[in-house]
Amino acid sequence: MRHVTKNIFLNTLACPTLGWLLRSEAEGIRREPTLAERFHMEEGREIHRRAHELFLEGLVVESTPGTSAEEITTEAVGDPALKTLIEGAFAVGPYAARPDALTRKGGGWQLIEVKASLNDKAEFIDDMGYTAMVLRKAGLSITEATLVLMSRDFRLGMETQNLFVEVDHTEEVLNRSREFEELWDNIAGVISSPTKPEPAPRFDCKKCPVLRQCVACDIVNPIFDLPRLSKKRFDTLRELGILRIEDIPNDFNLTDNQLRVLSGVRTGGLSVFGDLRSELAAVSWPAYYLDFETMSTALPLYLGVGPYERIPVIFSVHLCSEPGCVVDQHRFIGDPGKDSRRDLAEDLVGALGNEGSIVVYSGFEKQVISSLIALFPDLAEQLAALIVRLFDLEGAIKRNVYHPGFHGRTSIKITLPALVPDISYEGLRFQEGSDAMAAFAYLAMGKYPPDEAAAVKQQLLEYCAQDTLAMVKLQKRLTELFSSDDRILDVEP
Repeated sequence: MRHVTKNIFLNTLACPTLGWLLRSEAEGIRREPTLAERFHMEEGREIHRRAHELFLEGLVVESTPGTSAEEITTEAVGDPALKTLIEGAFAVGPYAARPDALTRKGGGWQLIEVKASLNDKAEFIDDMGYTAMVLRKAGLSITEATLVLMSRDFRLGMETQNLFVEVDHTEEVLNRSREFEELWDNIAGVISSPTKPEPAPRFDCKKCPVLRQCVACDIVNPIFDLPRLSKKRFDTLRELGILRIEDIPNDFNLTDNQLRVLSGVRTGGLSVFGDLRSELAAVSWPAYYLDFETMSTALPLYLGVGPYERIPVIFSVHLCSEPGCVVDQHRFIGDPGKDSRRDLAEDLVGALGNEGSIVVYSGFEKQVISSLIALFPDLAEQLAALIVRLFDLEGAIKRNVYHPGFHGRTSIKITLPALVPDISYEGLRFQEGSDAMAAFAYLAMGKYPPDEAAAVKQQLLEYCAQDTLAMVKLQKRLTELFSSDDRILDVEP
């Protein structure tokens, strides 16, 4: 069985069952990464490569024929002439770690961890704490622990040293490593057992990738589906022995959104609350349905752009004269070879006219337009006029509609199949916004040959247009719930 890695150790702390599944590589626990995940992994590797440039005299540890990375590392640690070790390989008992960099300092070693992040996070202390634990068990003295993050001020064309900022976390990391050392034998025993630990419902299960195959495998509506479920409410429900939404007592303290979910689950079909008809009546016709796709990369691809700065690159508009009646369509995709936000902003103003509601899904489009206002003051008046016309369809659904198929969420990928099952994203090359973002980034980086690049652009436009068409279909379905005299019609799916 393979060594215990940082990922396995930390997941075992949160859930012994998940840690055991990860180490045993159980069926269903591993899957092929999405395009977006592959892109982010490539970004991470590139950022680490650039960090290595800061240690030009360091030894990069790589296995060679007949010599393992662990053996090379042991020899390097014992050589006082070697000052820096990059990606050394350490294995002690069942545990293994590969620190990003180690530098001799203060009679011991400075542990350096590189993260492709602008923000310091508590989870980074756990990451470094695990690595420090393994190093200390290997006999190394850790005198400093430094977290290397990305600088918000970095711009395309700057030197590598401008890409990074350092944060000293020595005390926190050493304290965490000592805490982890006390769990050394316990964690090893759990994940080395031939028998999978019996899963127990935990608050963190809500984000677990195998929730539906684990504690909620036989539950259609687990309490994890309650929106914004707090740990306090979760713990109270578990003390009552409740894991199904339909079993929650009528007098249990829930938020309005959670009560709508509870009521909808008990109804068993589509439920309408509040005053959906009045909200939909606020849409003025003709109405424009708008969706943006944006690109956000760790390493800027255009001049003047910062790390992870969100750049709108595609938009789609469907124009309807009345609910469900499409009379025109407009699409825009920027030139991947340059920052096309000016072209996009000007095209957007022309595509959305001067009157009629602009139907969007969530507050994302408002954020994008606001960013364009800040970027192009000369277009501010025209762009601000678009914001006052926005109508958030997701907000109307959140406040007034629930279907058990939502499972506590209201993203368009969730509500569409529940309310309008005859339209889907199947057959499209891109089915998630994150993958579309990655594809455009690859276009900007010149990763596609010319003939494929042209096809990818078209497929990105088709994906974005499917989002706006989905809004058209959703609003039409919601409008059809009412008769002319305001009575709610048959709302069974």
